[in-house]
Amino acid sequence: MKKKIVLIKSIRSASGVILLLFLLSSCTKELFNSGITKEFTLQSSASGATYNIQVGLPYNYNPGTEKYETIYVLDGKEIFGFVANRCREISDNYGVKNVLVVSIGYGKDRSIDYTPTKISSITGGAPQFLNFIKTQLIPKMEQDYHADTSRESRVILGHSYGGLFGGYAFCVNNKVFGNYLILSPSFWFDNQVALQMERDNRATNRNRKQLVFMGIGENEETDRMLAPFETFYQSLRINYTNIKLEKNIEKNQNHMSSRNPNIIRGLEYYFQNR
Repeated sequence: MKKKIVLIKSIRSASGVILLLFLLSSCTKELFNSGITKEFTLQSSASGATYNIQVGLPYNYNPGTEKYETIYVLDGKEIFGFVANRCREISDNYGVKNVLVVSIGYGKDRSIDYTPTKISSITGGAPQFLNFIKTQLIPKMEQDYHADTSRESRVILGHSYGGLFGGYAFCVNNKVFGNYLILSPSFWFDNQVALQMERDNRATNRNRKQLVFMGIGENEETDRMLAPFETFYQSLRINYTNIKLEKNIEKNQNHMSSRNPNIIRGLEYYFQNR
């Protein structure tokens, strides 16, 4: 009997180790292996927060004669490598020029930086964060890395709160970015304030040329996530005259499992339609 108990404990222990290794491996961040990464820090003059910035350069990067389009990646600490590698693969597949992938790390707190209104002590810093991107990060990219200076050359990519920030940037300062990859956006935030911002700024933004990809998971919460997502999408589809617009709902996927498939679909849409 003792031998059986020891054996059962050993099996359970081994199963626990296997499960732990699986969970750790599933959380492993993908490294950028398709080019050179440059890294620097930049302090926001608006908020005082310091951001770690990584720049994924194309393998044939030639700043002497080329200007480069840029994809600014929110939650860059988590997904920079995945996005940068997919950009290399997709641009090669379509035979088009690759981009600079700009990873923005976390400042004080992502929930501060990515949310547009202050409803608690850890929300409401999106105006300062967007100002940092516009007045400090983009000029540095243009000066030091030969980023193209046109609005049409810039992309913002964000998921969840990052998707909310992408929607906020689209609504309140549409001159900064010409392309938006908005994934599982938290448009529920503050009584769906982003939907009101879209309505308030529609007259200013509706005739601008822009590309918008919106992606979400089929199994995300209907009222909290899917309903405001669909409302925002339909507003763009009906009211914006010069927009390139695409929507994708990942079948049988939830908030997190839909992220990477929608990154790929969004990048494919961008590279095909920019």
